Amino acid sequence: MKKVTKATIAAVAAGALLLGGAGTIARWQAQQTIDAGTVETGHLNLTTSGSGTWQDVSNPVAPEPFDPTTQQIVPGDVVAFSQTATIDAEGKNIAGSLSVDQAATNLGALEGYATVDLQVDASAPGITEEADGTLTFAEPGTYTVPFLITITFNEGGVGDTPPSTYDQPLDLEALTLTLDQVRA
Repeated sequence: MKKVTKATIAAVAAGALLLGGAGTIARWQAQQTIDAGTVETGHLNLTTSGSGTWQDVSNPVAPEPFDPTTQQIVPGDVVAFSQTATIDAEGKNIAGSLSVDQAATNLGALEGYATVDLQVDASAPGITEEADGTLTFAEPGTYTVPFLITITFNEGGVGDTPPSTYDQPLDLEALTLTLDQVRA
């Protein structure tokens, strides 16, 4: 036999011996179960109570009742819907940002002529409103927060508001109040 063939056979035999013996190397291992307890998540819930009330606040000094089922607004009018929300917040570093989804408000032909804004009364005990609109809670718990949604039909100048805005509905049925959790 040639030297190359003998060397190949020897290499294969050595490899087989090494592979066969691989299972015989011993390593120690030990395990211990620890009791780290349980970690639980908190929650953030938002509910509203009652049906809310409407007011014509065009003259802020003398607001008047407003009934959207029988009364209509004209350029320059400001009407407001007030209601109370309850925030139920649990978690170590919990805070929230309350907003109204204007995209869900179908302004229709009033797009560009009417605006929808949200004001939150953050004077409720335990709540602070930051400059960016974030509501922080003194501690986890339940908080009652009055809010006001204001609809303004911009007055503009004489002749600025076109006839296409006459007799138009301002659909607020899909208006959504959203409480997003933010890191405190």
